[in-house]
Amino acid sequence: MNSLEFKAGMEKVDIESINSMLKQFSVGTHFQEKLERDSKRTREYIESILSKLNEVPETEEYQDRVDTYLADLTSKMDQSRTFIHIDMDAFYANVEEMDNKELVGHPVAVGSIDMLVTSNYAARAFGVRSGLPGLLAMKLCPHLIILPSRMDRYREVSSIIRNILYKYDKNYVSPSLDEGCIDITEYLKDNENLTSIDVANQLQNDIFEETTLTCSMGISCSPLLSKICSEVNKPNGYFYLERQHSQEFIKTIQIKKLPGIGKVRQELLKTLGLELVSDIIEHRYELYYLLPEQRELLFKHALAIPIFPSKSSFRVNKKKTMISKEKNCKELYDEKDLEDLMKSLFDKAIEMLKFENKYATTLIVKVQDFSFKVTNYSYQLISSQSSINSTISNIPIITTTTTINSSNNNNNNNEDISTEERECIIKEEEIDSYYLDSPPSSPSISSSSSSCSTSSSYSSSSKQSPSKLKKTFIYPNDFDEHSEKIWKLFINTTENISFEKIRCIGLKLINLINIPSSTSSSLSPDDLEN
Repeated sequence: MNSLEFKAGMEKVDIESINSMLKQFSVGTHFQEKLERDSKRTREYIESILSKLNEVPETEEYQDRVDTYLADLTSKMDQSRTFIHIDMDAFYANVEEMDNKELVGHPVAVGSIDMLVTSNYAARAFGVRSGLPGLLAMKLCPHLIILPSRMDRYREVSSIIRNILYKYDKNYVSPSLDEGCIDITEYLKDNENLTSIDVANQLQNDIFEETTLTCSMGISCSPLLSKICSEVNKPNGYFYLERQHSQEFIKTIQIKKLPGIGKVRQELLKTLGLELVSDIIEHRYELYYLLPEQRELLFKHALAIPIFPSKSSFRVNKKKTMISKEKNCKELYDEKDLEDLMKSLFDKAIEMLKFENKYATTLIVKVQDFSFKVTNYSYQLISSQSSINSTISNIPIITTTTTINSSNNNNNNNEDISTEERECIIKEEEIDSYYLDSPPSSPSISSSSSSCSTSSSYSSSSKQSPSKLKKTFIYPNDFDEHSEKIWKLFINTTENISFEKIRCIGLKLINLINIPSSTSSSLSPDDLEN
């Protein structure tokens, strides 16, 4: 699973040779240990699924049920709409070139010696791409220019691009800074003299005129197919897929290109001998039984059945419910450097919180050590009182896990986030409940005994239904008091942690709520962003 994969611009690169170097580069490192742990868990998962193979029914009745299920999915297929997926070419690196013309023509990467988040096409010709350690990248391309990421600038340019998308489709979807998808069905009805290809060309020109950046596009009747098509003619091209060819096209696509599958299940399917989407239909009886929770998504993809974005995914409906800041500490010299870094993360998060005119109800401090184990410290920021007059203190709930959100890790929350946006400042998530008593939790593999006992006393009331508790939530006196509390909790968290053990530090401000016009008002559930 730890291997470099092909990316546009790497057509002449010996990927196997680079993967061999990458493997040697990782020998004896904590990263290798993490990969081995991940690999072990993946093998255990695959073995548990494979053990059920003998249980797959072979009766005609069962096979008829599966075939009827697929026929029912196909009968509901809607190919009447037209989508364009926009993928900005080497976005971060090209923004750097846009701002500094002296970089044009030189191999450029964005990231650090520790890890790259993107590279331009000149660098990709040497095998340099996102997810590669910067030190190894320098061996592949000694004259590589590595620049630190400037997320504020990338968001600024991305907002320009998103404003352009809005002109074509007010309900556009943009899961990351460097990509977006628009439904141009109504736009074509309003402009009968234009074809979908005309609109794509017009859109490319609009983006280039505003930013001087290029993008690649895919055009089809489905958001998924359009996303896949946008990779066909990179950079600065487009690919149009006619409706009648959708099913034949999707059959030739590798399963790993499908969103929502995840790398662990990709490994499972690969172990079963499935690599192309066409293999999914061929092995439909086994997959229907083995993967009941994923079967609908898997089969819809395999049958090229369009899955349209929900209203909650429209950019216009997105509401910021979390501000996240995180930074690698490997290049820090001492505790003073760490404090300066934490202050920088804090200042940027608070600046954004103030700009949004929000309070955060919960703080999570994330600390990652050099074995890639992550410990999350959760603090309640907004005091709450129930009808039984219980008040939540600032004792943290501590959760440890060895599953990290690195470039090799996919999860349901960030399946569609591009590699370039792994360090994005603001992540948008849906909140299922207004209930503030329950601190956010991470997928926990193992927890310390102390954390368990703390959790038991801290969150006992959170197990009760919101409808059975009358809640009154109290605002801070003012924003300064709120931000000061966040800083004290953030900095105090690291006091008992050895500086040498901190590989990465981060803070998350979650469950954002509106700041009231009167600070004496209490917070009701209606103030939460839903």
